[in-house]
Amino acid sequence: MKWKLSIGSKGKKRGNRLMKSGRRVTGVVTDLPASVKLTAALMACVVVLLLGVWGVWKLFIAYYFKGQSLFVLRDLRSSVVIVTGRTLTPDLICEKLGLREGVNLFSIPIEEKRRELLEQAPNIREISIVRRMPDKLAITIVEREPIARVGSHGRVVDKEGVVFIRYAGTGGLPLIKGTEFSQIKPGERLHGNELAAVRLIHSTLRPECSMRLLAVDASKEDYLLLTFSDYRQAKFAWRGMANDLKEPDVLMQRHFDNLAKAMESEIGKPRMMWDATLPDRVFAMPVGVQ
Repeated sequence: MKWKLSIGSKGKKRGNRLMKSGRRVTGVVTDLPASVKLTAALMACVVVLLLGVWGVWKLFIAYYFKGQSLFVLRDLRSSVVIVTGRTLTPDLICEKLGLREGVNLFSIPIEEKRRELLEQAPNIREISIVRRMPDKLAITIVEREPIARVGSHGRVVDKEGVVFIRYAGTGGLPLIKGTEFSQIKPGERLHGNELAAVRLIHSTLRPECSMRLLAVDASKEDYLLLTFSDYRQAKFAWRGMANDLKEPDVLMQRHFDNLAKAMESEIGKPRMMWDATLPDRVFAMPVGVQ
């Protein structure tokens, strides 16, 4: 009996499929996934970008060292523009920042000088220092505005509760009493009832508010003692008074407006002492009761 081994059309078709799909008998050809190709392309772009930035920086450094005279302050009055408030003069700012004719702009550590000036002068709220190529400098200073006096020795406070020194033009500001403010250093911030007094005084500066405060005593634990410009007084408190956050200010304004309305009424004008320590309640106190 004879046996025959034959390869039919099925074997040929399988071989054709292998060749068409890119696979051969002697090896395997594998295509990279699209995500891998994309990652490789992005990495190449990043490398090219970094090399470009490095090259530009090297060119700038070379240009800086070769052309230092371009960045030198020649005339302070024309090269440095300083916008200040009421108390700080341009000459003082130039002295504090070390600005003088012949100084290279890039030799001045601007951010370091900015921090030093803010620490040395608590009456500065904001300061911006901008270089304008090649030899210009723009300095903008926003000073704090005092809204009340705190103790003696020229100590005042702004609407944010920051204490600083200001002598001129502060005699007519309300006085916050009740704390040993001589121990508070300029640049420190008030807290608790003292900050509540600041927020209340700032609220009375609204155009629609006609009542003006002469003094606020913050020594009591649960209320503020207000003295108005006509020397009438009121005990005043609101929910969240000792909270340093500003959310309760809406309650404070509404409660103060109700107090002012009652005090300015025909019946309320003769009354010298008031109590507004309870929410939504305002009443005049009998004569002789404190």
